[in-house]
Order: sequence, then structure tokens, then C-alpha cells
Amino acid sequence: MAQIIERDTQCFCCGAENERGLHLEFSYPNPGTAETSLVIPDYFSGWKQTTHGGFLSMLLDEIMAHAILYSKKTGEPEDKTAVTAEITVRFKKPVETGTPVKVVGRVVETKGRLVATEGWIYDENDVVAAEGKARFLVTG
Repeated sequence: MAQIIERDTQCFCCGAENERGLHLEFSYPNPGTAETSLVIPDYFSGWKQTTHGGFLSMLLDEIMAHAILYSKKTGEPEDKTAVTAEITVRFKKPVETGTPVKVVGRVVETKGRLVATEGWIYDENDVVAAEGKARFLVTG
């Protein structure tokens, strides 16, 4: 497994110094793949203990971006940054707040400065609750 890197200490999802952030930790089991897990706090509910769709979309965006960080075949971190150019999310089932989820993302294809990715959120029973596809633009 590749080492964990920290790109921005103020990132809402992974920034260690963001006092309001999630402080997510990521693992990179294979080049171009990222994973994280968390228990979604109740204050991210959209309706009666159901996680807000915008929060789930953010998790997918984050995991797919992290997959790009380790997309080299060597498993070494990429020395590049990328921004979301386009994202599509499909919600398969509600996700209860207060329950554990696993979030997985992977790089599908790179064409020039565009990187295609996909990601999934699995509920506590390992059932896909949401899935996303995104294209990122490499900026640096």
C-alpha cells in the first residue's frame, strides 16, 4: 500500500488542520485507486437520519480526486493537481446517518489533461448506495 500524503491542511474532507473538517484518511491499495471509510455524522442529514445527497456527492468527488494522486503504475504519488470538470452522481438507496460507509474511487482513463474516474459509496452491508463518474482537468 502506498504511503498516505497530505495535500492541503485546510481541505474540508482530508485537511488535518481544518477544525470543522472530516479529517478523512485515505489508503491507496493499487495505483489509481483510493479508499476511505467513515461514519456519517447526524448533522449531515437531509431528511430524518438520511444523509444529504450533496454530502454523498462531495465524498465521491473527493475519493475520485484522491485516486488521481496515485495513478502512476509505480504507486508513487503524482506531482500534479486536478480540478473537477464534470461529475455525475446516481443515488441507488438512502444512506442512514450514524452508520459506517466505505468510499472507493478509481482512475478509468487519462487523455491529455483530462482524467476520467468513477467512484462508489458502499453501505454497512457492502451494498452500493451511490455511484459517481467524473472528469478532472489536470492543472499542475
